[in-house]
Amino acid sequence: MEGIGYDFIPRVLDRTCTDDWLKAPDQETFIMARRLMREEGMMCGGSSGTAMWGALEYIKTHNIGEGKRCVVLLPDNIRNYITKHLSTDWMYEKGYIDE
Repeated sequence: MEGIGYDFIPRVLDRTCTDDWLKAPDQETFIMARRLMREEGMMCGGSSGTAMWGALEYIKTHNIGEGKRCVVLLPDNIRNYITKHLSTDWMYEKGYIDE
């Protein structure tokens, strides 16, 4: 996912504060961002889709059961994505969705 660690590690990242890492695939994260818009009315960008996808993967992997709470910070909005995952044509051209 461009902009969140693809080609650099942010200087402010303190790796000693992190227990787990997930590598998020673009297709699933853009689809999640579109799902958040469609189902929840949240106008979020790809980074938010990545955060939500990662949270759901973490929950599944660690068997976090019913009755538990998970907080997910959605770090961006749709402003920079009008011509990207918001566009069905762009998603189709990238092979992220099919007809």
